[in-house]
Amino acid sequence: MNRKKREGRLDRGDELLEARGIDLDADDEQLLPALVAAIGSDPDADLSIADWMGSIPSEESARRLVEWERSRPADKDLRRTLKASLFRLQQRGIAAAAREEEPSEPVRLVEKVEPSGWLSPLDGGGSRLAWLSRPRPEGGVLVLSSIVNDRAGMRQVGERATNKSGLKETFADLASHGAPMVQAPGRHVDWLMSEAYRRGAPRDERGGGYPLLRADFYTDPASPVPSPLDDLGPLEPAQAGELLETSSTLYEEQEMAGWVLPEDMVKVHHARFRDAQDSSLVLSKDQMTERLTGVIDQAFEEVIEKEARTLYAARFGEMALWFHLARREGPARRCLALHQALSDPGRRLKEISFLRAMAFTSFLHLLPRDAPEGAGREADADPSSLIVRP
Repeated sequence: MNRKKREGRLDRGDELLEARGIDLDADDEQLLPALVAAIGSDPDADLSIADWMGSIPSEESARRLVEWERSRPADKDLRRTLKASLFRLQQRGIAAAAREEEPSEPVRLVEKVEPSGWLSPLDGGGSRLAWLSRPRPEGGVLVLSSIVNDRAGMRQVGERATNKSGLKETFADLASHGAPMVQAPGRHVDWLMSEAYRRGAPRDERGGGYPLLRADFYTDPASPVPSPLDDLGPLEPAQAGELLETSSTLYEEQEMAGWVLPEDMVKVHHARFRDAQDSSLVLSKDQMTERLTGVIDQAFEEVIEKEARTLYAARFGEMALWFHLARREGPARRCLALHQALSDPGRRLKEISFLRAMAFTSFLHLLPRDAPEGAGREADADPSSLIVRP
């Protein structure tokens, strides 16, 4: 209430009360009944009555003020004056002036909703989309999206609000561009994202970056959780052997068609492969095949058997999980068999068809365009034929 306006209304109210014959200087016992009887005669008079009643330290005055306040008068200035008068009486020890708190709606405890995780398959370079989503109290969903790489770390991260239909459209668009998303346990995705960030933060990170964005989903530290992959295995040796024999059929899956060896790990072997083709020596077809096969063979030994073994063990484990979550159990079990084989340091890998095919595919772009027709058909029929010689 504006002080000047309030004083003006109170002065006018006093004049109106005096005009009704009320002696404002009378004793409290005489003044209170007169004031109560005048309630409702005029808005400004009511304001003055409420103010005067706050100066009468009696239980009756307090009860009348409480009843008046509960009637919820429309005059905002009057409501404030009633509240102030009751407070003054409370300060003077008048028990009836203690205003009961209005009953409020019971507090509804909203059960915390665990964030949902979303994953795309790994591409040939070890990159994938890893997202978290959760409902927003005001409606829609909040999405934490990232691109992570199993060697370089987190490449991009961002947060946005959308609705369920918008998220569904986004997933459909990603699937059309070769990055289908499947729902995954939120804690597993959180662990993947946190580990990626630990390996390397996005270059354009500003402000609080990923840790601040993650706080909108989880506040406790990320930690590894049991993988749903446990539902698939471990595979029995005989079963794993059968799956490994047919593992090259994974190249028929769109999600794995681009898998090749990491460029930085195989570049030395690529140089040797080019040098072998550029040799000034006159070689027969069989001699050239022997030389090129030897280069690929050495790459297999040094990269797949040794340097990249742990890397691919983890990648096949993640792809086994992805196919499992996508309810594609055939590819899931083949990837699991590859994961188990690569995880066994004493296991020789050259008889595994997918790994042989991956080694060959990593050199396919270096083969001369005018390669003999028969050699091309042989590679199409069994790419591993250039690696494991009889």
